[in-house]
Amino acid sequence: MLKIIGLAKSFGAKAVLLGSDIEFESGRVYALLGPNGSGKSTFLRMLWGELMPSAGSLRYGDETVDTVSPRWKGLIGPVPDDDALIEGLSVRGHLRLSAALMGMSAAEARAREEQLIELFGLGEAAEAKAAEDASRGNRKRLAIALALLGNPSILLMDEPFSGLDAERAEDLCAIMKALAGRGLIIIFSCHGVELARKAASHAAIVENGFLRCVPLESLSPHAASGLTAKDILPWIG
Repeated sequence: MLKIIGLAKSFGAKAVLLGSDIEFESGRVYALLGPNGSGKSTFLRMLWGELMPSAGSLRYGDETVDTVSPRWKGLIGPVPDDDALIEGLSVRGHLRLSAALMGMSAAEARAREEQLIELFGLGEAAEAKAAEDASRGNRKRLAIALALLGNPSILLMDEPFSGLDAERAEDLCAIMKALAGRGLIIIFSCHGVELARKAASHAAIVENGFLRCVPLESLSPHAASGLTAKDILPWIG
């Protein structure tokens, strides 16, 4: 379980988040909802250590979290809204560089690379010299693949559906549900409640600087690819 305790963030005199307590349980997908400017991206950036909170703390299990520590970085899979790709590096180059930085063996890196390229439909994009030449949707799927290359316990995604067509969005919903079946905590921001209902069981709503967690009822029964937890990415969980 990830516990957020009094987490607040201000930029100068502007208070964005005012100090909420909220819990995220393992094995659940949470949609982070709220209007533009409400603090969704700020919240995610604090969780993955890009921004330091003005007040409050995080606990994961029995431990207080240091969001800039190597241990925490190894537990999370962040997907920023801008995808954070390296100019001039190919799809496979991104995956291989990330695997090398993780200390992964060459054989394991190749195996995971192929599974991720297949799962996210990146075969054609992988033929391009540079990932930035791929479509917005392919770049987004690559960013998610990079977040899943290791063995994250928490997947944090800022607008993961941006640039995805309807079919790829349905596939991503199915992937998230399957990974939650492995015990991951998944938190993603989005704008539409209907889209949130397709992927998530709960919503973390940002209102007037505070977060509250509520269940999302009437989940869509459709899972486009029919994936189950045991079908994908065997190194996770």
